[in-house]
Amino acid sequence: MFSSHFSFAIRFFRKEGAYTLLNLLGLILGIGIGIILLLYLQNELSYDTHHSKGDRVYRVSQYMKTKSGEYNTARTPRELGPLLKKEIPEVLNYVRFNLFDKTMITVHNKSGKEAKFYEERVMETDSSLLSLFTHEVFEGNPKNCLSGPGKVVLTLSIAKKYYGDKPALGRVITLPTGEKRTVSAVISDLPDNSHLKYDLLLSEISERKRFANTEDLIRKSEAFWNPRCYTYVLMPEEYRADDWNDRFQVIFENHYTSFGKKIEGSATSALTVLSDIHYTSDLQDDEVQGDLSYLYTFATIGLLVILLVSVNYMNMATARSIVRTKEIGIRKVLGSTRRQLFFSVLSEALIMSLLAMFFAIIIVFIVLEATPFNSWINKDLNLNFLSNPQLLFGVLIISLSVGLISGLYPAAYIPSVKVTSALKGSVQTNRIETYLRKSLIVLQFSVSIFVVLLVVMMNQQTSYLKSTDIGFNKDNLLVIPLQGSMTGKVDAIRNKLYSNPNILSITSARTTPGINVHSPAFRVEQDGEMVIKSLGVIITGSDYLKTMEMEIVEGRDFRPEDSRRESPGVIINQTAAEELGWARNPLNKRVRFFNGKVDMHVIGVVKDFNFQSLHNSIGPLVILRSGRESGALHVRVLQKGLDQTLAFLKEQFEVFDPAHPFEYSFVNQEFEKQYQAEQIQMQLISLLSVICIIVSALGLIGLSAFNIDQKAKEISIRKVIGASTESILVKFSKEYVFLILVAIVLAIPSADYMINEWLAAFAYQVNIKWYIYLIPGFLVLLLGLIIVLLQSIKSAQANPVRSLRQS
Repeated sequence: MFSSHFSFAIRFFRKEGAYTLLNLLGLILGIGIGIILLLYLQNELSYDTHHSKGDRVYRVSQYMKTKSGEYNTARTPRELGPLLKKEIPEVLNYVRFNLFDKTMITVHNKSGKEAKFYEERVMETDSSLLSLFTHEVFEGNPKNCLSGPGKVVLTLSIAKKYYGDKPALGRVITLPTGEKRTVSAVISDLPDNSHLKYDLLLSEISERKRFANTEDLIRKSEAFWNPRCYTYVLMPEEYRADDWNDRFQVIFENHYTSFGKKIEGSATSALTVLSDIHYTSDLQDDEVQGDLSYLYTFATIGLLVILLVSVNYMNMATARSIVRTKEIGIRKVLGSTRRQLFFSVLSEALIMSLLAMFFAIIIVFIVLEATPFNSWINKDLNLNFLSNPQLLFGVLIISLSVGLISGLYPAAYIPSVKVTSALKGSVQTNRIETYLRKSLIVLQFSVSIFVVLLVVMMNQQTSYLKSTDIGFNKDNLLVIPLQGSMTGKVDAIRNKLYSNPNILSITSARTTPGINVHSPAFRVEQDGEMVIKSLGVIITGSDYLKTMEMEIVEGRDFRPEDSRRESPGVIINQTAAEELGWARNPLNKRVRFFNGKVDMHVIGVVKDFNFQSLHNSIGPLVILRSGRESGALHVRVLQKGLDQTLAFLKEQFEVFDPAHPFEYSFVNQEFEKQYQAEQIQMQLISLLSVICIIVSALGLIGLSAFNIDQKAKEISIRKVIGASTESILVKFSKEYVFLILVAIVLAIPSADYMINEWLAAFAYQVNIKWYIYLIPGFLVLLLGLIIVLLQSIKSAQANPVRSLRQS
């Protein structure tokens, strides 16, 4: 029976070659998108599931509330981990990670030569790491590789980077402090779907001596209000995390309250299971987090593309049923039952879908292996059915589902034709069937316009983020780290660099706006008292406002005497002046570090600028001038001759600091990295929008060609009685124009709702003009009109006598 269905299907495919090809192309696109969607979702929804004990490993977080504000952080004090294991029986083990800033690693070869590398994923950790986190160990002993001081564990990629294919075990590296570490193990790299990423692991968490080496209970307690580490705990099977905070409160009473009373503070703690961290965390001081709304958007549009290709097949198959009526009638006369015909037509869709699956797999493999697609979306997707049998099962399910959805309606409709009507070739389409076919066309174009609208609006927002005035000039501004002895040479460096006319201004700062500005607690003057308030803080050298091109709106800029210890001056932003109640008279108001003894006085107010991501609104900020310049040089340069300027800077820094490789970054590029997730999301949706348009266009090409072919006789008669080519084109195109206009009307409200939901994540949103909503619809309408006109013009210009004879 199946062989009979198969042979009928192949015969039909060969007979209707052009329409088979159009359907096949659509199905290949749809199933190909389905495969990529499956790979992407599989990757995204399996964050941290590669750890064998992942369902028992939890990250500890803290929520702290004081008079200065609230602080919900993913980090904990480094002193907390050992206490958790000691005082909470359910904690079977723990591991902490103390993050380092970008670190220069000096690698020593056996020949005595040195190589220097900057690494961004360097962490201190505990010896229990491999008891909680799963890694394959290529070199070294997993039981003691992190036990004791002076050890470092490398990931495999870092070991190959440093030593090639030679053994790394026993080799020595040097940290910026001059401390030497011996390689004690080489472990497997973390997969890209890990929320916490590390390349070098240093044994033992260093103590904070200012808290540890004191008998002052308040001082010791203060350590617990300064979270710096990530802490993970291993819990028993089926542990109920809801009970965690009750146990934590005992530790709070014993270790937090001495200092907590001083700041009127309270603290609670929560656990998050490892696999939930990436998509459920909204904590401060966390790693880069995923956004489920992006995932849902991508998944929804991917499913809509699959639905589109199914609708496309369904629409064209039912339309083509008119030319199959004699075949169906003859098969019924020869004894085929309606059930047999149903499965015969359905098998055509399934065979077509499986054939499309074969080609889709080949195309997806080429896309993943031979194009920059993976780097484009910042993933490492691969088609490996042997190591990922769930993927093969998923691909089969998608392909069979597409075949079933595509074929069910044609399989039910085509065999329902009466034998007498079929043999006469006089099958008439009823009104319901006509409305259904038109509805399917509207659905196709409505989805396409919806997706294109999302792309256009997302592009508007990302362009706005790049071009909006953030309160300072981030273009042509370089950041060059000051390392080692460089902090004592800033004046000499500045004098030398100013000899280059392409260098306009130079300053230094310990933080860079939009990248790494923190908000510690200060004491500020309010109603004659000093109250606690969290303020963003930037500590700078000379010429900061000039170099950053910031505007003073009240008071004055820094002078050299403002950095003296006795009575330093500070500059605040407009938001700080308003929130602290100083808007009318901010000058000479007092500000003090939380544990500081010296009052600082406000000397000026700077115009508000974005010192955090544009996802966040502008908060209160204080700018201090330090007498000792450190952190990084911020160098304003001309765009003209930039390559020569960079070469000059490299040359000078190699003279002043031969111990460190020259490195720099551009502030505007670092700023844009904050919106990388939005960029990737927009790129993926842009790809889907193109495919939506292609699928809809393929469907319209096939359907319009068929309809015009069926109306060839009507077109000829109209020409004989004097109709012009233009009037015929208008006659046969206005129906499709109407359907696309309906699709536009349906797509706009849905797209508007979705984009407003997406924009809610941004504190600063683009004002989308009303006509932006119409442009994508107009372009799709124009495309549809071109397709129909190109199909119609051939029939409209044909010899009517020849067409009537053929009819």
